[in-house]
Amino acid sequence: MQPFAEKTDFHSIERNRPAKIEERYNWVCKWENTDMSFLTNCVFLDESAFDINMKRSRAWSKKGSRAIFTRPTTRANTTSILSAISASDLITVSVKKSRPAKKRKAYGYISSGAVTGHYISLLKMTLDEMDKCPHMKGHHIIMDNAPIHTHENTKKYIEYRRYKCVYLPSYSPELHPIEQFWAVAKSKVKRHRFLQEDTLSKRITKACNSVKQSHFKGFVSHSYQRWDKCRNRQSM
Repeated sequence: MQPFAEKTDFHSIERNRPAKIEERYNWVCKWENTDMSFLTNCVFLDESAFDINMKRSRAWSKKGSRAIFTRPTTRANTTSILSAISASDLITVSVKKSRPAKKRKAYGYISSGAVTGHYISLLKMTLDEMDKCPHMKGHHIIMDNAPIHTHENTKKYIEYRRYKCVYLPSYSPELHPIEQFWAVAKSKVKRHRFLQEDTLSKRITKACNSVKQSHFKGFVSHSYQRWDKCRNRQSM
C-alpha cells in the first residue's frame, strides 16, 4: 500500500468568527491608506518556542493509519527564539533558554514589570541595528497583539527611538511574515536529534542564519497577498 505524508493544522475557533473577519477588514482599510508598505518599510518582530523533543509535523504511513512518534516522557525546557526580519534580510536573532521570570528595568526607559527583559533586549538590539541603516529610519515595527507587545511602554519605547509601532489584528498569523520564517527554520532544526539543550541553541541559531536571503521577500509577499482576503472579508 502506498504511504503518504499528511499534516494536520490547528486553528483557533476565534480565527474566523465574523468579528475577527471584520477586524482584519478594518485593519487593511486603515493601513493601505498610509505610507506603510510590507515590502519596503516594515520590520517584523516576534518570539517562538523550541524544545529538544521537536518532531516533524509530517510523516510517512500506510493509507488509513496514523504515523506515531515516541518521545521522552520528561518535559524539555523550552528555548525561545526572538527574531526580527524584513523583506530583504534577517535583522536580528536571539536565542534564550527559559528561566524563571524576573522583572527589571529596561535601559532606564521602560518601567519594572512592564514587559519581560528578554523581549526588550531584542527590541533594543533590533532598533540598534536599524539605526545603522539610514534607509530604515522611521520604519514600521510590526508585531502581533500579544500582551508583551501591546503594553503602552513598548509603543512608547519604539516611538522614543523614532520608529512607528503597528499591531496586527488578533488571530491573524497569516498576516505575519515571521511565521513563514519560523516554519523554515524549524524544519531545519527538526531534521536532527538533540541530546543536549546547548546543541539545540546552536542549531536554532545556525538554522535561522542559513535561511536564504532571497526567501525573505517571499515570506513578506505571502503575508501581503493575504490582504486581498481581508478586503473581501474571507476566512483565513
